[in-house]
Amino acid sequence: MSEDLKIMEHEPLVRDRYIPEKFQFLGKRGVSRMDGVEKAGGTAQYTRDVNLPGMLFCKILASPYANALVKSVDTTKAEAVPGVRAVLRFDDPELEGKVLLGTNTKFNAGHQASDGQAFYNGKEELAVTQEQWIQGGGRVLDGFAWWEGAPSGVAIAAESLQAAEEAIRLVEVEWEERPVVMNPIESLKPGAPAAIPELNEKSNLLRKVRIEHGDVEKGFQEADKVIQFDIRRRPYTAADGEPMSNVILWRGDNLEIWAHQQQPYDGKCLLSAVTGIPLNKIKLHIPWQGCHFGHGGNPFMHHTHGFHVISAILSKRTGRPVKTLYNRRENFYGLSQDADSNTHFKVGFQDDGTITAVKIDQIVAKMGQYGIDHFEDNTRIPNLLLNYVEAQTNFAPAWWFRCEQNHNSFCFSAVFAHVADATGLDPTEVALKNDGVEGKDMEYLSKFKKDHGFPDRDSLAECIEKGKAAIDWDNKWHEPGKKVLPNGKLHGIGFTWDHEWDDNRGSASAGLIMHADGTVDILAQKPDDGVNPMGTNCEIVAEEMGLKLEDVNWRFFEETGFQMMTPDGSCNLCTDAYVSLKMARKAKKTLLEYATTTLKLIEIEYPPVFPDHKPEELDVKDSMVFVKADPENSAHVSEIVKRATLNQNGSQAPLFEWAYHRQGRYGCEDGRHRLCRQGYFAEVEVDPDTGQVDIKKIVNVNDVGKALSPETCEGQQYGGAYMAAGRVMGEEVIYDPKTGVKLNANLVDYKVATFRDIGETENILVETGMGYGPYGLVGIGEDCATVVPFVVANAIHNAIGEWVDDHPATPNKVIQAIQKAKEKGVY
Repeated sequence: MSEDLKIMEHEPLVRDRYIPEKFQFLGKRGVSRMDGVEKAGGTAQYTRDVNLPGMLFCKILASPYANALVKSVDTTKAEAVPGVRAVLRFDDPELEGKVLLGTNTKFNAGHQASDGQAFYNGKEELAVTQEQWIQGGGRVLDGFAWWEGAPSGVAIAAESLQAAEEAIRLVEVEWEERPVVMNPIESLKPGAPAAIPELNEKSNLLRKVRIEHGDVEKGFQEADKVIQFDIRRRPYTAADGEPMSNVILWRGDNLEIWAHQQQPYDGKCLLSAVTGIPLNKIKLHIPWQGCHFGHGGNPFMHHTHGFHVISAILSKRTGRPVKTLYNRRENFYGLSQDADSNTHFKVGFQDDGTITAVKIDQIVAKMGQYGIDHFEDNTRIPNLLLNYVEAQTNFAPAWWFRCEQNHNSFCFSAVFAHVADATGLDPTEVALKNDGVEGKDMEYLSKFKKDHGFPDRDSLAECIEKGKAAIDWDNKWHEPGKKVLPNGKLHGIGFTWDHEWDDNRGSASAGLIMHADGTVDILAQKPDDGVNPMGTNCEIVAEEMGLKLEDVNWRFFEETGFQMMTPDGSCNLCTDAYVSLKMARKAKKTLLEYATTTLKLIEIEYPPVFPDHKPEELDVKDSMVFVKADPENSAHVSEIVKRATLNQNGSQAPLFEWAYHRQGRYGCEDGRHRLCRQGYFAEVEVDPDTGQVDIKKIVNVNDVGKALSPETCEGQQYGGAYMAAGRVMGEEVIYDPKTGVKLNANLVDYKVATFRDIGETENILVETGMGYGPYGLVGIGEDCATVVPFVVANAIHNAIGEWVDDHPATPNKVIQAIQKAKEKGVY
């Protein structure tokens, strides 16, 4: 920690000590977005818009089978298509050893989980070695496929996209089709076909995890009631806006990439590792990005990282820039998806709603996420047990997108909702009764807050109070299945909650340079994620330096030697904002030193603008440096730095500062407790004859600590609500169970929510200042889309009096649940 600069160093458990008492820009509404004109005006250039002189177009063969081996490939007819310039086959010697293993992969990063003690504190058994993974699907262009649509066999570059597509259609492939297994439970049974024989011929088991706290059997004995239930969540996908693409161009022995990736610098690092090209000879360009929602970071997916290797080889061979791209259907084929999960719950609790034990048994398709973490992070429940099994299937590769906490939030919400139902208690009361951390109560958490500089506020209670008022909870909540509306529909209302995330990981760096006219450039590259990073970080720099907002700019498309954090994990603002804050405070200190220091240049002396003052006697506002005791004595910042130019006429060192910040490793560091909460309320009407669910209102209440850009936060809230509505009501990747062929790989049959699917959203921001980020902030990006599906599910249960235990809650499943409720005499 630097006292003179008021800069926080990395102190994992401590709140920002240097929060200003008031703000000029941060937290204010009505600030125009810096990306607004380009995006709204249609002039923003995305990766798919990049067209270079002489550019070739590359298409990759998509496997028509979900499990098949390439026996032979004949490209004779394809090569004869006019305009074809290069063909790359899976058995090409240059692809030998090209394996997609690098940062973020299971084998060299401990599956990311073992890096954080609170995030992973159990026993993990990997059933697959790194060598097996290399043989079983880690290569750039395989001679086999283990999901339908997998890039396999051959890639072709041609003068036009049409020529490349025609050539791919003419490739003659002899496939050896193999049996498929599409259900993770079935895949683990004796005699099940191997989903990837190259990975493991004898078993589809990938790993087992056991995490235990306390003694669940003792907790069940202490309970007044014990319930058990099962829920399945079927896979859904990102359905993102811009299909995958890249452009690669060689200039001598240097290579340039135009990337469509959420983690493009990781892609650059992987390309370097796979090809041996030094990092300093790879130039990365990041145009505007058409959204990923997290799936664009999958290190195992050919379309996110393998694209670069294929394009690079073809570009090198032809001496031409090469664009590799998917169409919409291919994007659905290759998209990662959330894992198919099957979960059995056993829960013990007292009659007053106190939960004594939770046992979770999960079987999940590859790359799931265990469902116990949130019970550790924000409850006082003392006895927890997770048995997690991960299985290989012939689904497209699963990966986390908005977000990796899907399974955690699903399990968390399910347990609390079922306990409230079984006790007949108001679910908000059950939530408050069990709030805490790592088995400890709110008294412990209150002491932690005081000891580490945080306000001692009850975040969950505040969220619940505001949410209940917004939806009129006290007047509308009722017993399940007991309210029929005048229109004949069943009325339902639901609640769920979780902790707010994230503020506890990532690293970033950036530079700041002030030009001779007093304007400032932020120097750092960052992929666009659509959530106003340009504007927010410029506001921070302007706020901290005392500049006009229009005097600060950030164009983050090109490499400058610095990388801000990639937009994932809902915590990049916490990390990036610390970088912007640090370098801005250092730059302001240097500026005031320039204002009060004589400049000596050989025999010439230039007096300072404020010769009779010390730096601490000055301040800056609206780009004017002034004397605190005499504000009329002022000068524009350009007068201070007019000789600090970048050209040969400069007589003073340019005002340049840079900063690096590490917010923490993946997952909570030991003892770093979650302090902010989020709460959600939903109101629905259910047609008892058709099973149609109408979402009348969703209330999002998020404690973001400090909302630097309130409208951006609210954009995440209502955007997340619609994504969540799609997930709970209809989004499902549907496969033919016998062939593994995807049946709804388009935006017509894959049912995303639209503006007509929610009657109203009300978005409420709570600002307790209890985040670990600068100014006390915590992230919001992934919360709503991840948690809201379950508040809608709870509202459906409240309406019909029976659980829909197979998600998504499509009308046919709702009708089946209504029939069960009738058989039980609910109505």
